[in-house]
Amino acid sequence: MDLLSGIKIFDFTRLLPGPIATLLLAQMGAEVIKIESPKRLDYVRFSGPQIDDASFLYHQLNHNKTLHSIDYSNIKGKNQLLEHIKNADVLIEQFRPGAMDAWGLGYKEIKKINPNIVYVSITGYGQDNDYSNEAGHDLNYLAYSGVLSLMKDDQGKPNISDTQFADISGAYMTVIATQSAIIKKLKTGKGSFVDVSLTDAMNPFLTLPYSLFQGGIDQNVFNLINGKTTVNYAVYICKDGKWLTVAAMEIKFWNNICDVLKKPDWKRKSPIDLMNHSFPKEEVEQLFKNKTRDEWLNVFKGHDVCIAPVLELEELRDSNYHKTKHTFQNLTTKKGSNFKAIKIPFNTKN
Repeated sequence: MDLLSGIKIFDFTRLLPGPIATLLLAQMGAEVIKIESPKRLDYVRFSGPQIDDASFLYHQLNHNKTLHSIDYSNIKGKNQLLEHIKNADVLIEQFRPGAMDAWGLGYKEIKKINPNIVYVSITGYGQDNDYSNEAGHDLNYLAYSGVLSLMKDDQGKPNISDTQFADISGAYMTVIATQSAIIKKLKTGKGSFVDVSLTDAMNPFLTLPYSLFQGGIDQNVFNLINGKTTVNYAVYICKDGKWLTVAAMEIKFWNNICDVLKKPDWKRKSPIDLMNHSFPKEEVEQLFKNKTRDEWLNVFKGHDVCIAPVLELEELRDSNYHKTKHTFQNLTTKKGSNFKAIKIPFNTKN
């Protein structure tokens, strides 16, 4: 992909948010140079199963970047690095506020040698506020954002996801912000300092529940898409213990399901009529237990019903959807070992 061909990015990020952002930018065609100090290697190198002296995750996040080890805490290393950065379009870093300044690599210093630089700083809570220097990880960002309060079990305990929503949302926000600053630079010749907060990157997820709250409505009772309050937007366990998603938000989709199931008495005129307190959801639950997940998929195949399987990780590569979309690509390390990685999640045409 050549969308960002000709754009040179210096990558000082570690762990997950920044490396995913720079991975996406590299997959779009940017030249990404990842800088690691031998004194502060990326922790991801040592996270999980290893292949060719680094983790699978490290290889997945950095396979299309140029990797340089430079000790920028000494004069020689710093001067070598600054010489390279003079010709950069973008610098992306992911340290606490003040860290890059302490190494003489902060925005003000870089701007002196590269006045038009796009300088992107990723932090948990943003720059220059009461929380800027607080330590944190994904779970903390979810908590501060309010999104974790929307992920509770039936006892009211917040559920911790097996994936990182704030980190990955922050990566996407970093890409959006970086691309916007690049466009500004191309149009005006001026660079920018971009402040990305991983906590604030969660704000768009509040759009629906907060709008209900603003209107004085209890989203725990009237949020029709939280998977708990309605029969037409929920997950159902099947005969084989696998799960099926029903997301028939519009009443027409639900009524189509009823036609397929030959359950005309389940049809309704409004989504409000499908809320659990007024609909016999237990009958739907019992019905889905009569067939396996894949049997139900065959029943609904070709019908306009908003139904999909809950695919487990071990099912992804062999699923028809992911084969069709070419979600996974084969890559080779510099030492010749092969591994699977996730490709960029969109396509382009000339």
